[in-house]
Amino acid sequence: MNITKNTFSTSDLYYAAFLKTAGFSLVEVKKLDNGKKRFFVFEDGSGLIIKAQTDYVNSTSKVSAKELIDNIRALKTLINME
Repeated sequence: MNITKNTFSTSDLYYAAFLKTAGFSLVEVKKLDNGKKRFFVFEDGSGLIIKAQTDYVNSTSKVSAKELIDNIRALKTLINME
């Protein structure tokens, strides 16, 4: 789901944590009308998220495991605060 041309969004918590760990800026967390589903919106002015997505799916990306776990925890905290 793309919000605008310069952003990318996903509802996948673990992929969102990966993108954050890979250096993409989290713009906002959007909540759907039912209040249960959340979308993480990232800035993608350079169009590099597609390459990151390919690396993620093919398991060829290199990110810090500790930082990834920290970002998963931070995103879980963020969605539970709303």
